[in-house]
Amino acid sequence: MKNILIIFLFALLTNQLNAQEFAEFTTDTTRIHSNSQRERMAKEIWYINGQEMHYDTKVVKIKVDPTKFDTIIYYRRNQKTYDTVICNVAAPNKYTIIYNECCEFFNVRSETTRVNGSILFQLKNTDTENIYLGKVGMTGIIVDEKNTQAIYDICQSAMSSSRSFVSFSQVEPCESFDYDNENCNEVCLWQGYDEDYDITDYEFQYISSKMYFKWLGLNPYPLTVIYDPDTDKTTYK
Repeated sequence: MKNILIIFLFALLTNQLNAQEFAEFTTDTTRIHSNSQRERMAKEIWYINGQEMHYDTKVVKIKVDPTKFDTIIYYRRNQKTYDTVICNVAAPNKYTIIYNECCEFFNVRSETTRVNGSILFQLKNTDTENIYLGKVGMTGIIVDEKNTQAIYDICQSAMSSSRSFVSFSQVEPCESFDYDNENCNEVCLWQGYDEDYDITDYEFQYISSKMYFKWLGLNPYPLTVIYDPDTDKTTYK
Protein backbone atom coordinates (compact mmCIF):
# COMPACT_ATOMS: atom_id res chain seq x y z
CA MET A 1 0.00 0.00 0.00
CA LYS A 2 2.86 2.35 0.89
CA ASN A 3 4.55 1.67 -2.46
CA ILE A 4 1.32 2.45 -4.35
CA LEU A 5 0.95 5.73 -2.45
CA ILE A 6 4.56 6.69 -3.24
CA ILE A 7 4.05 5.91 -6.92
CA PHE A 8 0.83 7.95 -6.96
CA LEU A 9 2.47 10.96 -5.29
CA PHE A 10 5.45 10.74 -7.65
CA ALA A 11 3.16 10.66 -10.70
CA LEU A 12 1.15 13.60 -9.35
CA LEU A 13 4.30 15.62 -8.71
CA THR A 14 5.67 14.78 -12.17
CA ASN A 15 2.43 15.94 -13.82
CA GLN A 16 2.51 19.18 -11.86
CA LEU A 17 6.13 19.84 -12.80
CA ASN A 18 5.42 19.08 -16.47
CA ALA A 19 2.37 21.37 -16.40
CA GLN A 20 4.50 24.18 -15.01
CA GLU A 21 6.84 23.98 -17.99
CA PHE A 22 4.21 24.91 -20.59
CA ALA A 23 2.25 28.01 -21.49
CA GLU A 24 -1.19 27.52 -23.01
CA PHE A 25 -2.72 29.37 -25.96
CA THR A 26 -6.34 29.13 -27.03
CA THR A 27 -8.83 31.26 -28.99
CA ASP A 28 -12.02 33.08 -28.08
CA THR A 29 -14.71 32.69 -30.75
CA THR A 30 -17.57 34.45 -28.91
CA ARG A 31 -17.26 37.54 -31.14
CA ILE A 32 -17.63 35.46 -34.30
CA HIS A 33 -21.39 35.21 -34.82
CA SER A 34 -22.59 34.44 -38.34
CA ASN A 35 -21.76 31.38 -40.44
CA SER A 36 -20.24 33.56 -43.16
CA GLN A 37 -18.00 35.20 -40.58
CA ARG A 38 -16.95 31.79 -39.26
CA GLU A 39 -16.07 30.70 -42.79
CA ARG A 40 -13.85 33.77 -43.22
CA MET A 41 -12.20 33.39 -39.83
CA ALA A 42 -11.56 29.68 -40.47
CA LYS A 43 -8.92 30.82 -42.97
CA GLU A 44 -6.88 32.48 -40.23
CA ILE A 45 -3.91 30.42 -39.04
CA TRP A 46 -1.26 30.82 -36.36
CA TYR A 47 1.98 28.92 -36.02
CA ILE A 48 3.21 29.41 -32.46
CA ASN A 49 6.76 28.04 -32.31
CA GLY A 50 5.76 25.83 -35.21
CA GLN A 51 2.48 24.54 -33.71
CA GLU A 52 -0.59 25.25 -35.82
CA MET A 53 -3.63 26.92 -34.28
CA HIS A 54 -7.04 28.08 -35.60
CA TYR A 55 -10.16 29.80 -34.26
CA ASP A 56 -11.49 26.52 -32.84
CA THR A 57 -10.88 26.95 -29.04
CA LYS A 58 -8.39 24.07 -28.98
CA VAL A 59 -5.40 24.51 -26.66
CA VAL A 60 -1.82 24.73 -27.92
CA LYS A 61 0.91 24.18 -25.33
CA ILE A 62 4.28 25.91 -25.72
CA LYS A 63 7.32 24.86 -23.71
CA VAL A 64 8.54 27.77 -21.63
CA ASP A 65 12.10 29.00 -22.15
CA PRO A 66 12.60 32.57 -20.82
CA THR A 67 16.14 32.67 -22.24
CA LYS A 68 14.98 32.79 -25.86
CA PHE A 69 12.43 34.65 -27.94
CA ASP A 70 9.48 32.95 -29.58
CA THR A 71 7.67 33.55 -32.86
CA ILE A 72 4.02 33.67 -33.84
CA ILE A 73 3.50 33.39 -37.58
CA TYR A 74 0.06 34.65 -38.51
CA TYR A 75 -1.84 34.20 -41.77
CA ARG A 76 -4.80 36.55 -42.22
CA ARG A 77 -7.69 35.91 -44.53
CA ASN A 78 -7.37 37.56 -47.94
CA GLN A 79 -3.62 38.00 -47.43
CA LYS A 80 -0.90 36.46 -49.57
CA THR A 81 1.86 36.78 -47.00
CA TYR A 82 2.42 35.82 -43.38
CA ASP A 83 3.05 38.19 -40.49
CA THR A 84 5.86 37.22 -38.12
CA VAL A 85 5.52 38.53 -34.57
CA ILE A 86 8.22 38.17 -31.92
CA CYS A 87 7.23 37.42 -28.32
CA ASN A 88 8.69 35.89 -25.18
CA VAL A 89 6.82 32.99 -23.59
CA ALA A 90 8.67 33.47 -20.32
CA ALA A 91 6.29 31.80 -17.86
CA PRO A 92 3.64 29.05 -17.86
CA ASN A 93 0.70 31.42 -18.22
CA LYS A 94 -2.58 30.96 -20.06
CA TYR A 95 -3.27 33.21 -23.03
CA THR A 96 -6.39 33.74 -25.13
CA ILE A 97 -6.28 35.08 -28.69
CA ILE A 98 -9.33 37.23 -29.38
CA TYR A 99 -10.74 38.31 -32.72
CA ASN A 100 -10.32 42.08 -33.26
CA GLU A 101 -13.50 43.31 -34.95
CA CYS A 102 -12.17 46.78 -35.72
CA CYS A 103 -8.59 46.64 -36.87
CA GLU A 104 -8.01 43.04 -37.92
CA PHE A 105 -4.98 41.20 -36.57
CA PHE A 106 -5.90 40.00 -33.04
CA ASN A 107 -5.78 40.78 -29.33
CA VAL A 108 -4.23 38.72 -26.55
CA ARG A 109 -5.57 38.47 -23.00
CA SER A 110 -4.41 36.48 -20.01
CA GLU A 111 -6.15 35.56 -16.76
CA THR A 112 -2.89 34.50 -15.14
CA THR A 113 -0.61 37.49 -15.82
CA ARG A 114 -0.72 41.17 -16.72
CA VAL A 115 0.15 41.51 -20.39
CA ASN A 116 2.53 44.44 -20.88
CA GLY A 117 3.44 45.87 -24.26
CA SER A 118 5.98 48.40 -22.97
CA ILE A 119 9.55 48.80 -24.25
CA LEU A 120 12.64 50.17 -22.52
CA PHE A 121 15.09 51.67 -25.02
CA GLN A 122 18.71 52.24 -23.96
CA LEU A 123 22.13 53.12 -25.37
CA LYS A 124 25.04 50.95 -24.26
CA ASN A 125 27.61 53.70 -24.77
CA THR A 126 27.48 57.49 -24.94
CA ASP A 127 26.95 59.13 -28.32
CA THR A 128 26.87 62.93 -28.19
CA GLU A 129 26.91 63.42 -31.97
CA ASN A 130 23.72 61.62 -32.98
CA ILE A 131 20.05 61.57 -31.93
CA TYR A 132 18.23 58.27 -31.50
CA LEU A 133 14.50 57.63 -31.46
CA GLY A 134 12.87 54.49 -30.08
CA LYS A 135 9.27 53.90 -31.14
CA VAL A 136 6.41 51.66 -30.07
CA GLY A 137 3.63 52.06 -32.60
CA MET A 138 2.93 55.80 -32.89
CA THR A 139 4.72 56.75 -29.66
CA GLY A 140 8.45 57.53 -29.49
CA ILE A 141 11.14 58.57 -27.03
CA ILE A 142 14.54 60.20 -27.47
CA VAL A 143 17.06 57.65 -26.19
CA ASP A 144 20.39 58.04 -24.44
CA GLU A 145 22.46 55.87 -22.11
CA LYS A 146 20.68 57.31 -19.04
CA ASN A 147 17.16 56.45 -20.13
CA THR A 148 15.19 54.39 -17.60
CA GLN A 149 11.64 55.05 -18.83
CA ALA A 150 9.78 52.16 -20.41
CA ILE A 151 7.18 53.46 -22.84
CA TYR A 152 4.07 52.04 -24.46
CA ASP A 153 1.88 53.33 -27.26
CA ILE A 154 -0.31 55.94 -25.54
CA CYS A 155 -1.22 57.41 -28.93
CA GLN A 156 -2.74 54.33 -30.52
CA SER A 157 -6.47 53.83 -30.96
CA ALA A 158 -8.26 52.01 -28.14
CA MET A 159 -9.41 49.51 -30.78
CA SER A 160 -5.90 48.69 -32.00
CA SER A 161 -4.65 45.14 -31.74
CA SER A 162 -2.18 43.85 -29.15
CA ARG A 163 0.64 43.79 -31.71
CA SER A 164 3.15 46.66 -31.63
CA PHE A 165 5.56 47.90 -34.28
CA VAL A 166 8.91 48.45 -32.51
CA SER A 167 11.74 50.41 -34.12
CA PHE A 168 14.98 52.18 -33.27
CA SER A 169 16.45 54.81 -35.58
CA GLN A 170 18.97 57.58 -35.88
CA VAL A 171 17.03 60.78 -36.58
CA GLU A 172 17.24 64.53 -36.95
CA PRO A 173 14.48 66.88 -35.81
CA CYS A 174 12.64 68.80 -38.50
CA GLU A 175 12.73 72.53 -37.86
CA SER A 176 8.96 72.90 -38.10
CA PHE A 177 5.88 70.95 -39.12
CA ASP A 178 5.84 70.53 -42.86
CA TYR A 179 3.24 68.01 -44.02
CA ASP A 180 4.43 68.40 -47.61
CA ASN A 181 7.96 67.28 -46.73
CA GLU A 182 8.06 63.55 -47.38
CA ASN A 183 11.29 63.25 -45.39
CA CYS A 184 9.65 64.41 -42.16
CA ASN A 185 7.57 61.97 -40.12
CA GLU A 186 5.20 62.87 -37.29
CA VAL A 187 5.88 61.21 -33.93
CA CYS A 188 3.88 61.33 -30.73
CA LEU A 189 6.75 61.98 -28.31
CA TRP A 190 6.62 60.42 -24.83
CA GLN A 191 6.49 63.04 -22.07
CA GLY A 192 5.99 60.70 -19.13
CA TYR A 193 2.65 59.32 -18.04
CA ASP A 194 0.25 60.34 -15.28
CA GLU A 195 -3.44 61.22 -15.05
CA ASP A 196 -2.80 64.60 -16.69
CA TYR A 197 -0.35 63.46 -19.35
CA ASP A 198 -0.04 65.60 -22.44
CA ILE A 199 0.52 64.31 -25.97
CA THR A 200 3.05 66.33 -27.94
CA ASP A 201 3.69 65.75 -31.64
CA TYR A 202 7.06 66.32 -33.27
CA GLU A 203 8.47 65.67 -36.71
CA PHE A 204 11.73 63.83 -37.37
CA GLN A 205 13.73 62.96 -40.43
CA TYR A 206 15.00 59.39 -40.36
CA ILE A 207 18.73 59.05 -41.06
CA SER A 208 19.11 55.28 -40.63
CA SER A 209 17.10 52.40 -39.20
CA LYS A 210 18.87 50.27 -36.57
CA MET A 211 16.12 47.71 -35.97
CA TYR A 212 12.45 47.03 -36.64
CA PHE A 213 10.12 44.16 -35.74
CA LYS A 214 6.56 43.33 -34.72
CA TRP A 215 6.25 42.65 -31.00
CA LEU A 216 3.64 40.99 -28.81
CA GLY A 217 4.18 41.64 -25.10
CA LEU A 218 3.05 38.62 -23.06
CA ASN A 219 4.64 39.39 -19.70
CA PRO A 220 4.25 41.91 -16.86
CA TYR A 221 7.66 43.49 -17.51
CA PRO A 222 8.95 45.51 -20.47
CA LEU A 223 11.15 44.31 -23.29
CA THR A 224 14.58 46.00 -23.10
CA VAL A 225 16.16 47.10 -26.39
CA ILE A 226 19.83 48.11 -26.11
CA TYR A 227 21.68 49.74 -28.99
CA ASP A 228 25.48 50.09 -28.98
CA PRO A 229 26.55 52.98 -31.23
CA ASP A 230 30.19 51.85 -31.05
CA THR A 231 29.47 48.48 -32.68
CA ASP A 232 26.14 49.30 -34.39
CA LYS A 233 24.62 46.23 -32.70
CA THR A 234 21.24 45.83 -31.00
CA THR A 235 20.48 43.35 -28.21
CA TYR A 236 17.23 42.43 -26.48
CA LYS A 237 16.36 41.12 -23.06
